[in-house]
Amino acid sequence: MFNREGEVNRLRDSLNEPLIVVFGLRRVGKSSLIKAVLNEHMPNSYFYIDLRRFEERGYVSYRDFVKALEDTINDRVRSRKLMTMLSKIRGVSISGFRVSFSWGADRVMLADILEIINDWAGDEGLRAIIVLDEAQELVKAKGFNILPTLAYTYDNLRNITLIITGSEFRVFTKFLKLTYPESPLFGRAYVDITLRPFSRDQAVEFLRRGFAEHGIEFNEAERIYEELGGNPGWLTLFGYRALRVGVHEALNEVKMEAVKLIRREVCNFINEGRHLAERRYIRILETCMNGCSWSMIKRTLEAMEGRELNNATVASLIKALLDYSLLIKEGDNYALPDKLMRDAVMGLRCFTNYP
Repeated sequence: MFNREGEVNRLRDSLNEPLIVVFGLRRVGKSSLIKAVLNEHMPNSYFYIDLRRFEERGYVSYRDFVKALEDTINDRVRSRKLMTMLSKIRGVSISGFRVSFSWGADRVMLADILEIINDWAGDEGLRAIIVLDEAQELVKAKGFNILPTLAYTYDNLRNITLIITGSEFRVFTKFLKLTYPESPLFGRAYVDITLRPFSRDQAVEFLRRGFAEHGIEFNEAERIYEELGGNPGWLTLFGYRALRVGVHEALNEVKMEAVKLIRREVCNFINEGRHLAERRYIRILETCMNGCSWSMIKRTLEAMEGRELNNATVASLIKALLDYSLLIKEGDNYALPDKLMRDAVMGLRCFTNYP
């Protein structure tokens, strides 16, 4: 975990707290941080639910979430005692070391599952960790609300720690709503950990050290930073590929893969009921490729449409992009969060053909 010593120590020292929230952009290393710490300190008692599996879904059903929880229990924990305890609640069936949860008329209750995990952890002298990775996907939950269950877990299940990860805007303001009086989690204390992309110097040192571990003196780190930026995910992928196919080919591969993934993320954002404003969102992203002001965004949109737009409309468009971490605010200006977004948004069309 290069240059993450502070974050590692903070997470490790907070594992007995009821709620930890890890903020950060995609591919900045949130999942790697959590897995590194938990695999070292609590390898047999954490349940990791990767909610990225739902990012291309229009909504997340109770069946979807229960299946994800079922999968992580079956994949992560091999405990006969836990299986026996789970078998006593409604909507659960056991076959060997595998559990199956019902999601139909006799559906299992999430609170019942968490109570059993809490009791099992207490009996075994363990701390159970429930990880909801990229939890903003649960904003799309349909037919169920997990927040009351999380609040119940926080207040009553003393052997469980909840770790929630995602982008700060969407997780904090759209999902957990910790500062909103109507939220079940309102007023709860939590530990927050924020991961940011590497600076130029950090990215260069990261690349040089990585290649040095393989006996290679790498002198192109600054060029790679200019091409890929400081996102650890892209830098790590580049290093892995470069050792196998060479620097030039690895750089091209990573850029192509990154652009494809970023375009999919932007189009998923637009697909969530924003088709009519697609042209506006794309134009804002294009305008902010090298940084932009609020007034510049407004002028660009008005020039595109040939008419005046009211401030509330422009503010709403910008806020939506901020909420999804497709845009970031730096002082009074706005910018793209990832250097590779510059290539991704150029000429992008998701669902609408327009000039």
